[in-house]
Amino acid sequence: MRVRVTRRAQASWQGTVADGGGRIELGSGAYEGPFSLRARVEDVERATNPEELIAAAEAGCFTMSLANLLSEAGHPPADLRTTARIRLEQLDEGFRITLLELSTTGAVPGVDQETFAGLAEQAKATCPISLALAATTITLEATLADA
Repeated sequence: MRVRVTRRAQASWQGTVADGGGRIELGSGAYEGPFSLRARVEDVERATNPEELIAAAEAGCFTMSLANLLSEAGHPPADLRTTARIRLEQLDEGFRITLLELSTTGAVPGVDQETFAGLAEQAKATCPISLALAATTITLEATLADA
């Protein structure tokens, strides 16, 4: 059986970009909250922005892919933790996402650093969100935690 799913999210906006704001809602109901230009270009608590949601999607997809690869190799992880940092830059041609940095740490019994790093690179190269972000540079730092 092949898996095929469709997910949805929606956004609303009121006012100008500079002074207005909106709400983003995930179709699952797991998140619904505000977003604004200020939340996009400054550190604002309790509001999100499209880039933060992309970083969350990449962190989740990558981590799930890495867990799968480790499990397929006979080493299910005890714990994986990934941070994704995304950069939005204003370039001459407009605003662009120019960098997504992944940093992952894993507690994985029976795996050495080289194997962990190799599988992490494979997860980065093959997870669906990474593939969707192919125009963006994605870097990775993979560290195996002391057991």
